[in-house]
Amino acid sequence: MKTNNEKGFALISIYLVIIGVTAITMATWSKSFIEVRQVDRELARVRGYAAAEAGLQSGMAQIGANAYTGFINTSSINVANFQSATGQTVGSFVVEMQYPDQADWVIVQTTGTVNNEMRTLEGRVFLDSNLSKYLVYADTANFGSGDNAQYGEPDNTDNDGNGFPDYPEKVPANEDERAAMYFTGDWTISGANVHLYGDSHAQGVVDGNVTSKVHGDTYVSTFAQNSSGQVTNSGVLGGLPVMDGFADDTDRNQDSLINSSDFPDRHDLTATGDGDAHPTESLVSIDHNFYAAHNNIPGFAGGSIKDRFLKFEAINNGAATRVVEYTNANYTNQVGTFTLPNNAIVYVKGDIYAKGEIGGRVSVVSSDDIFFENNLTYAAAAVKADPSHSTAFLAKDKLYFKAGNLSVSGILYAENSAGGTAFDASQGAAKQKLRLYGNRVMKGVTNLSLYPDRVYAYDNQLKLYRPPGIPVVPDLRLVRDAT
Repeated sequence: MKTNNEKGFALISIYLVIIGVTAITMATWSKSFIEVRQVDRELARVRGYAAAEAGLQSGMAQIGANAYTGFINTSSINVANFQSATGQTVGSFVVEMQYPDQADWVIVQTTGTVNNEMRTLEGRVFLDSNLSKYLVYADTANFGSGDNAQYGEPDNTDNDGNGFPDYPEKVPANEDERAAMYFTGDWTISGANVHLYGDSHAQGVVDGNVTSKVHGDTYVSTFAQNSSGQVTNSGVLGGLPVMDGFADDTDRNQDSLINSSDFPDRHDLTATGDGDAHPTESLVSIDHNFYAAHNNIPGFAGGSIKDRFLKFEAINNGAATRVVEYTNANYTNQVGTFTLPNNAIVYVKGDIYAKGEIGGRVSVVSSDDIFFENNLTYAAAAVKADPSHSTAFLAKDKLYFKAGNLSVSGILYAENSAGGTAFDASQGAAKQKLRLYGNRVMKGVTNLSLYPDRVYAYDNQLKLYRPPGIPVVPDLRLVRDAT
């Protein structure tokens, strides 16, 4: 027979077991609750990252909307109710954009928030344009180069002081720093002593001779190799030497040697640009309606066609430009004076006859031809662009180079609709020396070989600091988690 003490002990034991089970249950529940909270928090962070990525894409779309015009909208974006594809509310995102010096990139910072969990991404959107990317971009079946043409400038930098250039062929190792030429057809070097200090790209072939040289690489769409890596067509004809001087080529045929059998410095030009190849490109015609609508001298885009004789004068210590109009190419009888803002577009319905100096960033556009009567460079006779100075001369038909000794800076564009001569030196004084500092873009061909002494100098600053209204293509290349 059990005593009362035994009954009490049994009851206490039961209570202790219940307390123990309860404690274990509570601990297990608490751990599970914490784990669920951690899972929920991590899920919110993942969703926050997705919201931040959506913010990046929204920023890209906003930049791309006006990219063709060269005007970039950097206004903030605030989406308080970001929804999934199924319509479920996910969270929110905020996008802030910076366009430093209106250069070739936009910094996009986006923060996504889900259940008070924030993720921040920072992206850099680069703005590419084949109007400002190439020393020469020629949309023609065959681009010819006559005697003594020099494309780009040799880099004679001697940092170690040994009396020799740092670069074997006087072109930088970084291809983004080199001059580059692009042809939608063939590049035919018919003359002697033609030198390119940079890279060439041809959708056809590059045909030259042993007296000339590409001091860089070639990218040719006819380049071909078999399954063993043997090059069956380098796309370079006539014995033209091609060499950048750097030991950075691949063993194409995998024979443990890098030699002439591997065709060093010769590469493929393809639609995708995978691997050792560069991508092909196409040129979009400029929109004259846009330039006419954004003209800073409205009277020049009037209803009737009228030729304008213009002298450009840099003012405000080179920060802006004053345009002085004359009645004829003698520049003796002044008609009017127009002061432009720091960033300006001058559109003329008719021909433009021009000379002088440019201050600020200015795009000069003609519905027909542009005639360079004399030198047209930047303030204080500077020839290359910087954050405060850049210019473009865009002609619907031709660019005429008239002076016997002539220097012109900037992006030079002509789209001869008949497919003939786009850059024409047949008019004006007897030709002696030509210096072009910048980028030439054309639909058609040139006869600038009428100048016996000519140098086409690449200006990589135009890729960074474009004049207003130059069409660009946004490309998101760099993204980092800035949380």
